[in-house]
Amino acid sequence: MEMSVREKQQKKLLRLISAFSDMANSVSASDLLLSGDYNGLYHHLFLSMVIAYGRPFFESNGVGRVQCDYPNYPDFGDSEMRDRHSRLLDIRNKFLAHSSAEGTRILIVPPGVPNPLGRAPQTIFEFNIGKRKFCDIEFVRWLRVAPVEFRQHLHSDIHQLLEQIYGPGPFTEVFDLSTGHEDFQWS
Repeated sequence: MEMSVREKQQKKLLRLISAFSDMANSVSASDLLLSGDYNGLYHHLFLSMVIAYGRPFFESNGVGRVQCDYPNYPDFGDSEMRDRHSRLLDIRNKFLAHSSAEGTRILIVPPGVPNPLGRAPQTIFEFNIGKRKFCDIEFVRWLRVAPVEFRQHLHSDIHQLLEQIYGPGPFTEVFDLSTGHEDFQWS
């Protein structure tokens, strides 16, 4: 059964609002990083910032990719916006969202050999694992422009779409935007 124009607009609205929420989460994580008040949570906040940013650009359960609404994204902002976007998605795909050999280094410490981390020689094999980290706060500041700008762009487009779909009112109560899916169920 083919969707009506209104159903297509509502589906688009769902995608845009979902992407807006993801950008807000990305900005919130970057704000905490830039505040310097993260007490050992830098990696987790960076992970949150990058994963939240990337979510709208990959297939999701029923929401769809935001590229169907912005096929040329990022086609606004400053001249470095494409680089920011590409870096965020590369970091997501190559280091944070999936296990990757590209960003991993493992040192095997044989029995009887001193561990380079300062531990005494052991009677069994040990291993030290290193995962690539992105610890430059100026890099965070540079990347942050992408979710901030996209969130502002989405906010404007969402309001235009709301007016287009529902008109000026009058309204007397709040209402749900149908997702077309059942509420969350455990597998």
